[in-house]
Amino acid sequence: MADESAKDTTKRIYCNACRQMTHHELLCKVDDVVSEYYEEGGVVDFTTTFETFRCCGCREAVLRRTVIAGNDPDTVYRQYFPPMMSRHRPPWLFRASLPTDSRAVIHEIYRSLDSDNHRLPMMGARTLIDMLMVDNVGDVGTFNEKLGKLEGLGVISSRNREVLAAALDVGNAAAHRGHAPNLDEVNAVMDIVENLLHAVYVLPKMAEDLKKTTPPRPSKKPTP
Repeated sequence: MADESAKDTTKRIYCNACRQMTHHELLCKVDDVVSEYYEEGGVVDFTTTFETFRCCGCREAVLRRTVIAGNDPDTVYRQYFPPMMSRHRPPWLFRASLPTDSRAVIHEIYRSLDSDNHRLPMMGARTLIDMLMVDNVGDVGTFNEKLGKLEGLGVISSRNREVLAAALDVGNAAAHRGHAPNLDEVNAVMDIVENLLHAVYVLPKMAEDLKKTTPPRPSKKPTP
């Protein structure tokens, strides 16, 4: 027979660290009831429950806020803090070689994605690409002209230029034509932007560090 007390103290919740549904232990629970009075003379009690859970696997904590209007189970409104990640941050995001402004913008993009937004992250992705172009070729010309200069300097290839142009167009469509990209389109643009930042700012620094730590080849001894 299952332990009924265990059901009250553990819940299956999505864990951002484990990246899956896991058992969470209930650490603390607080209820708060507020009565709302309406002009028609009715009264509705809003019950807000705050619960702190900790993952039984990785030990990460999460706060759950549940609001119920009256006793109607169909009026349940639930939030998690931090919210469930829709896209995990790449591990290289905190490297010093990534410009501070670009890092700040991409963090804002991820937070917007976690709130289930699609248009705003695409506008932010467009901004990130523009910031990278300005950082490498200066604030001159249109997007296409900047892309051409990036290609001319060897920062991107001709194929990468086409890929970036497609990502930029999604951001332009979201900003100026009201386009609401679906999740697959959003993830495709984010893949492009993350790969671009990684290739331009992170990999060169990693290669430079490798050169410093790799012992040189021994010099050949002269043949007698």
